Amino acid sequence: MNVSIASKRPPISEAFDAAVARMIPIERLMAAKDAFRAQFVAGRPYPHVVIDDFFDPEVLERITADFPSESGRDWIKYDTENEIKQTSRGIADLSAFTQAFFMQICAEPMMGFLREVTGHPDLVPDPLFHGGGLHESFRGGWLNLHVDWTQHPVLPLARRLNLIIYLNRDWDPAWGGALDLCDATTKQAGASVVPLFNRAVIFETNDATLHGFADPLTCPVDRSRKSISLFYWSPDPEAIKKSSFITFLPGKRHTRIKALARSFVPPIAYVARDRLAGLLRRR
Repeated sequence: MNVSIASKRPPISEAFDAAVARMIPIERLMAAKDAFRAQFVAGRPYPHVVIDDFFDPEVLERITADFPSESGRDWIKYDTENEIKQTSRGIADLSAFTQAFFMQICAEPMMGFLREVTGHPDLVPDPLFHGGGLHESFRGGWLNLHVDWTQHPVLPLARRLNLIIYLNRDWDPAWGGALDLCDATTKQAGASVVPLFNRAVIFETNDATLHGFADPLTCPVDRSRKSISLFYWSPDPEAIKKSSFITFLPGKRHTRIKALARSFVPPIAYVARDRLAGLLRRR
């Protein structure tokens, strides 16, 4: 008698539920929420908390494995005097597993945890994932100190929090890429977050929360700084009327010189460079 292979598998609903349950260790997070809350409030130069081993490492390993390669992806490429990086267009075109993960870090159990830790009782996710998704910076990339836009461009929402989750196994701090959280008056870093695998940082977002990594990355050409980025919001009917752009501080002297030099080079030269770099990374 023939036996169906499918009959040996658990029902699809059970397998799916088990996979989803592993994505967010909500019981462990809620058990430590008071400690995380104390760290968040005490954070300097503004409220923040850094959490290591936030998620099941196998979940993030899967997202890393599914991370879209540079060739063939339709991402936004920022190449300006203030930043060199690439970002996905929200969660569109990401793997089904990665999209499911994003939906879970926006689902109610996770939202409840974030409200408890940060003290924002009306916190909501952005259904459009504007500005969120996967981020990647290669050797030579940087992000000048800046304060983020705080109003959603199309929805009546005001931005309250950033959540960044790093995906970089065996990252050498000497390569740079540490996220500096800086005092708005002194411009000095009150905290510096090295982008290590399974490290998450949650920080307040307002018009004084300076952050960035202003020195170009020196990682090997076959490595990159990968992260998951997500923003959380509060309802604000007036938000669209007072929408503003991102505000950058002047970059460091060497990045300003690089940016000036780049302005004299024809764009086709950078297209050729990026294609060559992509070929080298794939070898």
